[in-house]
Amino acid sequence: MVAPLCVADLRALRDKYERMNRLRELHARARAEPGFVEPNPRAAMADLAHAFPGALRELDELPIEVIRARIEELSAAEHDPSRVAQWMTTLVRFHALARGALAAKRWLHGRPLTDALISSYSRVVMALPHGTDAAAWTQDLAAIAKPPRGRLMDLVYERLALELGMDVASARAAVTPLAAAPRKKV
Repeated sequence: MVAPLCVADLRALRDKYERMNRLRELHARARAEPGFVEPNPRAAMADLAHAFPGALRELDELPIEVIRARIEELSAAEHDPSRVAQWMTTLVRFHALARGALAAKRWLHGRPLTDALISSYSRVVMALPHGTDAAAWTQDLAAIAKPPRGRLMDLVYERLALELGMDVASARAAVTPLAAAPRKKV
């Protein structure tokens, strides 16, 4: 069972969409205004991807209207917990699971999994970047080291589906609803 979202979770998710909106606005302005030079977005995009794995795909795929609507919905939910929608819970959990899995994978750094390594991970996990998220994977380091089909995100979606009581395909669709649709250039 997934714990209800707190205001900090909602605020962080709103921050993600606000960053995405700013990146899109700068890009649109650079295309529309002769002489306007768009600042290099690489650092902002790297920060976004680090904080919210999967956000760059959303940045590419979500229409700007959806991004702005999500900002408004999240702002409303921050003030009224009855307005928390399932997509919010799904994305908060997805990002936390993905951050944790990626942190664990980076820490393992391809080393062979041994009891001593597992013990070491347990001792240092909270000091890792995104330590709380990484701690959720302590019992699954073998799966992190060798994820299904060699794809770490498959493992993340499996865990997300289990936590949310849905099948893996539904979990994927909830996180990337537009993945089946052809990608459009932004």
